[in-house]
Amino acid sequence: MMRRRLQHREIPNDVVMEEILARLPAKSLMRFKCVSKLWSSLISSRYFSNRFLTVPTRRPRIYMCLQNNNDYRNSVTLSLAPDTSYPNRFVVDHNLTSPRVGGYILQNLCGFMCYSFMRKPKIYNPATRQLVTIPAAIKSQNIIPAPPEEEAAKTCSYYFGYDPVMDQYNVLWSTGVYVKHLGEIRSEHLVFVLKAGGEGSWKKASPTAPDFLPHIPAKRGMCIDGVIYYMGWTDSYNLALVSFHIRSGDFKMIQVPRRDGDEVLLRMKNVSLIEYGGKVTIIDQTNLREKGMLDLWAVEDAGTKKSWSRKTMVLQSSQLYLVINNKTIYNMKGTTHNNKVFFIPEDMFSPFHILSYDLPSNDMTKIEIKGIPDHWFSIDKSTIKVMLMDQSESVVYLET
Repeated sequence: MMRRRLQHREIPNDVVMEEILARLPAKSLMRFKCVSKLWSSLISSRYFSNRFLTVPTRRPRIYMCLQNNNDYRNSVTLSLAPDTSYPNRFVVDHNLTSPRVGGYILQNLCGFMCYSFMRKPKIYNPATRQLVTIPAAIKSQNIIPAPPEEEAAKTCSYYFGYDPVMDQYNVLWSTGVYVKHLGEIRSEHLVFVLKAGGEGSWKKASPTAPDFLPHIPAKRGMCIDGVIYYMGWTDSYNLALVSFHIRSGDFKMIQVPRRDGDEVLLRMKNVSLIEYGGKVTIIDQTNLREKGMLDLWAVEDAGTKKSWSRKTMVLQSSQLYLVINNKTIYNMKGTTHNNKVFFIPEDMFSPFHILSYDLPSNDMTKIEIKGIPDHWFSIDKSTIKVMLMDQSESVVYLET
């Protein structure tokens, strides 16, 4: 009986190299691009960039954005790492800090930090250090009222999105004008599609449906599965959730739930957009400080008609002391991909700490942050804005 010889297939060297490289940190890959033209070409390819994002063992980094409203140019984005000696402490990793980014981070998107500075939208990749500056949107004359500008209050905001099907990055510019002498709101939207060779340009968005109301854009936005979301005022007392579908160019709107007696300014301060369970969700902290409760309002898609579902989170009794009758006032200023939200103190003080709240496990933890540069604690506290976020590493190089 003849013994069958087993045939061993060799794995091609390029496949082995690709699998090894995909598991390395982005910082190492940037150095390895200098090894050879082959490695540089592979690491820079869109195929490898997408493969890099799918490696399951890679943990997102936590970043802390600090902005001084009196000195925008010296805003800084600090990279935080867990302290191996203390479980409830982050330390600043100065090797991965991005000094003088020049603006307050509005969104994290597929490994990019998106913000605006000097009225221009910017997209920054902390791993590759690529910074893309997009031309400022041109103000349309259609919504500018005839009276002097003192008679109108204008608000403009940039929102960033990515459509994975089209592999396309977009910037949405939303502007709203409240014409005081007429008591009405006018709004307009422009879209910028990033294209290779710098051929991208601002174009007017498609006409909206008759039930789509003019609005004043408010709050930072977010993008889920190719749809950009943000909130906007439709009048002095009502907020709406606005959605823009990148692929179709369609706008939609649904009114944000409100309670009787809600104060307008507090309402805007107490609600934020997050992604929870794959759905766009409004987190409302109105009752956090007095009752230790958070309300989550998620958008339920029932065909063409959308509705809200509500879930109330109540802190564990052993953790209520963190928020109830506490002299420190916290605001929700950041999220992570694994459904944690960060509550940041209104004032900068040393030692600085935050509250991290794990929504799925209903667990709140006080975390100290060490290594923040000392000068931030001597600045007028009313001028400082702070935000935390986690950011997945990306080696994508945007073609512009």
